[in-house]
Amino acid sequence: MSSSMSTSSRAAESRFSALSRPVRARWQRWLDRRIPPGREVVLDQRRIFIFPTLMGFGYLFTAFLLFIAGINYDNSLILNFSFFLGSLFVVAILQTFSNLSGLEITAGTTEPAFAGTEAKFNLHLGKSRRKDHCSILLEWHGFAAEPRNLIDAEKIPVQMLLPTRNRGVFHPERLKITSVYPLGLIRAWTWIALDMECLVYPKPVVCELPPQAQQGGKDGKAPVPEGNEDFDGLRAYQETDSLNTVDWKAYARSGDLYTKRFHGYQAESRWLQWDQVPAQYAELKLSQLCFLVLDMARGGTPFGLQLPGVKIEPGSGPEHQKRCLETLARF
Repeated sequence: MSSSMSTSSRAAESRFSALSRPVRARWQRWLDRRIPPGREVVLDQRRIFIFPTLMGFGYLFTAFLLFIAGINYDNSLILNFSFFLGSLFVVAILQTFSNLSGLEITAGTTEPAFAGTEAKFNLHLGKSRRKDHCSILLEWHGFAAEPRNLIDAEKIPVQMLLPTRNRGVFHPERLKITSVYPLGLIRAWTWIALDMECLVYPKPVVCELPPQAQQGGKDGKAPVPEGNEDFDGLRAYQETDSLNTVDWKAYARSGDLYTKRFHGYQAESRWLQWDQVPAQYAELKLSQLCFLVLDMARGGTPFGLQLPGVKIEPGSGPEHQKRCLETLARF
């Protein structure tokens, strides 16, 4: 009995999802036309929505009851008070709209994260020239920042921590900006699409380091670019190159500046290869390789990364680690 009920409930949910999907698609297309994505958005009347809050509806109902009582008892004082409440409600509409109008939202930098953790999105709020903005609330993917006020500062930074699930390039949905200032009777809000993205690395999964073959080189050592032992050819001169490395003989022959390249040798390097991790599924392989990249980088041992169609030569240091992690995220 319970299994049949659960099956019918799942079927009902799937039918509801199928019916609501076109509605959500049309809603998103309408939002894209009305509030197009961008790196910088200034709120105006086309981008701001407004509606009474629950307290606002109670306020209107109270004013209506006072109006009915004033008519019923022919009491001008009660009637005047109901008119005053109605006028105050109109003023609240204008002030709540004005509190968001002119607010400037600018996209900032992002920081990569591992799948399942929070990614940092930095943005800035800027005030308009002639007024302040108070009690601005930002919500993004379930993360709500503390209400912000723009009174003294022209621009303030806001850091949002957005949860991530899957590896790859993370494009967040629309950012919701809300305000009920000054009386809490009216809610003004907007959904803006900031042109921001973040790279999400695979979630590290503990894996034993498989036996690796050392990369051969001179005297059993592996070559390292940018060393200073053996000549490795010429390349075009760059402004940051030292004049001591310029090949002046080549300059005398051709009139063009070239810089000499050298390489050194390292004692040992290892390869992290796709076929050598024990997992059977692609995502788990990437997660295990991510753990091995972090482990090798912590140990300081030079390593290379080889995936199907991708090969990164052995190296070390933060930049090499970042390059390997980005390759795993985008694979």
